[in-house]
Amino acid sequence: MTDPVPFDDPGPLVPRPQGRARRIATVVILVLLIVSMVFLAFVSGRGLITPAPAVPDQPGPTLPEAGGSARPPGTPRARLAIVDASGRLITSDVAGHTSAPLGIAGVTYSFPAWSPEGRRIAVIGDDAGTGVIHVFGVGQDGSAPSGPVAVYDSGDRPPFYLYWSPDGTRLSFLTTEPDGGVALRVAPADASTTAGLVRQGEPMYWAWTDAGSLLVHSGGDAADAFVGVIGLDGVPVGPSVARSGGFRTPAITADGAFRGYVAPGGPTADQVVVETRDGSGRHAVDVDGAAAMDFSPTTSDLAFIARDAPGGQTSLPIGSLRVLSAPTGDVRVMLAGPVVAFFWSPDGRTLAALEIGQPSDGTIAGLDGEVTARLVRAPLAAPVPGIALRLVFVDATSGAILSKRGIRLADLFAAQQLPYFDQYALSHRIWSPDSRSIALPVDDADGTSGIEIFPSDGSDTTRVADGVAAAWSP
Repeated sequence: MTDPVPFDDPGPLVPRPQGRARRIATVVILVLLIVSMVFLAFVSGRGLITPAPAVPDQPGPTLPEAGGSARPPGTPRARLAIVDASGRLITSDVAGHTSAPLGIAGVTYSFPAWSPEGRRIAVIGDDAGTGVIHVFGVGQDGSAPSGPVAVYDSGDRPPFYLYWSPDGTRLSFLTTEPDGGVALRVAPADASTTAGLVRQGEPMYWAWTDAGSLLVHSGGDAADAFVGVIGLDGVPVGPSVARSGGFRTPAITADGAFRGYVAPGGPTADQVVVETRDGSGRHAVDVDGAAAMDFSPTTSDLAFIARDAPGGQTSLPIGSLRVLSAPTGDVRVMLAGPVVAFFWSPDGRTLAALEIGQPSDGTIAGLDGEVTARLVRAPLAAPVPGIALRLVFVDATSGAILSKRGIRLADLFAAQQLPYFDQYALSHRIWSPDSRSIALPVDDADGTSGIEIFPSDGSDTTRVADGVAAAWSP
């Protein structure tokens, strides 16, 4: 059995850019083998940049959408934005027909995110110590891509996470500040004006409530923590939460009627809370330790993971997957756990979950059993790259398991994106737009990382392209 390797909490949201991470020494979090800080430092200049030569997608047959469904006339076809191991940004269809690399030669990209209308990709880049955010117009049906537009650039305040506004006019993003702190900024996606500072605090998480406001959680569970809605000027809008508990990203329903967060509890350390935006109609569920949550895209059901009884404490959520009805307070157990991440399908009918193993599971990664639980490689697994987890698809209404299989999640994704899945789920889509499959980076025995499509019905997977990160178009 490989010795467990502690993975120190890198702080807010996602691992910091290389050389700028400030470790929180008292916290040992979910350990996933390696932490290779692959970003950031990017391209200077603002506005439109002459792109490297680009060509339309490599020719191939006309293809159905993921899962075989037809797309409505006039809508962009389903695509994947993929970053490969060398930091090149490409797009691909479900059959693996890829575009030429987007962007400027020599710029290393990471973590692409599609705009809400599916015609642009925003991505963080790295070029000789200057951090930028680039936005590309993505060619459809054989047309060439356009851009990039440099929305933001900085050598001493590099960006490390981005998230589109719901109307696609703005990008919100986090930067690492010269003093080691974190700032939330917003910039127009067309680079018509410079980015504005919205709020500072550490850690920092948020969900867009509409095109002009955000539900923010900053400061963790400290005495001066903040949970509330703010405008783009950083001024609070409406009542804020008096105290926050052990969680990261706040949740809000698609219609804005309900919000979810964690507050200090009674018999246990914390409570998962759902309430209307004005603070009324409150329901709560006791949890022990850290929690993560996200509302269904189509209903007022809040899915969350957390321990439901005292046990080995982890800094990141590990536990049963439950669904809490915001209007009624009813709770349903979807998976008994231990679940480390989950993702709603776009139609709200299915939950994809990643589980670690029980002591009897010799081929799935598990906890080391210490007071501060950590993730370790499967004891019977060969010493090959990746973290072995169980991927489970669950019917969100009945709780029936649709399929399950073992996967070897790529080390880079496991170390950088998985620990903060609840924030990434809002901005970087792993589900196909037809709600039939998800795309994840997996590691091969030779160390190669590739993007694989996993159908929810358990049918055969499809290897799309080599890559370390991917996001579906809406």
